[in-house]
Amino acid sequence: MENVDFKMFDNFIQSVLSGLPKFLGAIGLLILGYVIARVVRAAVRTFLAKIKVDKLADKLEEIDLVAKSKIKIVPSKIIASLIYYLLLIIFVVAVTDMLNLTTVSTYLTSLINYLPQAFTAFAFFIAGLLFSDFLRKVVYTAAKSIGIPSAKVISTILFYFLFINVFISALTQAGIDTEFIQSNLTMIIGGIVFAFGLGYGIASKDIMASVLAGYYNKRLHEGDRITIGSVTGTITSISKTDLIVTNESDSVIIPLSEISKGVVIVHQTKDNKN
Repeated sequence: MENVDFKMFDNFIQSVLSGLPKFLGAIGLLILGYVIARVVRAAVRTFLAKIKVDKLADKLEEIDLVAKSKIKIVPSKIIASLIYYLLLIIFVVAVTDMLNLTTVSTYLTSLINYLPQAFTAFAFFIAGLLFSDFLRKVVYTAAKSIGIPSAKVISTILFYFLFINVFISALTQAGIDTEFIQSNLTMIIGGIVFAFGLGYGIASKDIMASVLAGYYNKRLHEGDRITIGSVTGTITSISKTDLIVTNESDSVIIPLSEISKGVVIVHQTKDNKN
């Protein structure tokens, strides 16, 4: 019995001793990988900082959504960290292969294969976010320039509509099933847009009529003496939505939409006065 126990113990010691070099080699490889990953991370971050990649963060922080979230985005740090963890995982895979940990190695290999897809999705999300904000600014400027009220509200709604679509597309790019989100979100957004469009269209029809009338009444100029309805006087100011007619006693603000509805009598133009 003692001989059997001694033999089992001896076999155990032999197996430990035979596997010890491989284990120590794996530990050494892991330490080497850690050191290399840290060095590469520092080098990449320094390089990206020198070529001023972090200026992208300034653009992102101009977006209200990002600014309100108080999330500090530093592209050089994010990219360097991604490379750092990628190198670490690669060395861990090598270690697991060395130790014949097949299951762990297979899982980590699939993770490495997924990382480019995740990075592409993240890059798409950032680009989409910047593009959405760019369109928001364009719409806001255009709406403001033609005198449409609530220009900020309209541009903000457009931004969030685009942002949600970009977010869902990024999730899809990352391989996440978004069918349930899309089916429900589409109905919600559709209802909101319809309600807003209907309410806003009814509320702003007179203003839009004034804007359109402005394009058809460019023959009127400041200094012209006109009669519109019961008002007779000299045009002292013209905007994109109304004009001011001044006579001996009053100054009357007349929406341009009223011009398109009736007859305008021009008694004397500015050029004729001169």
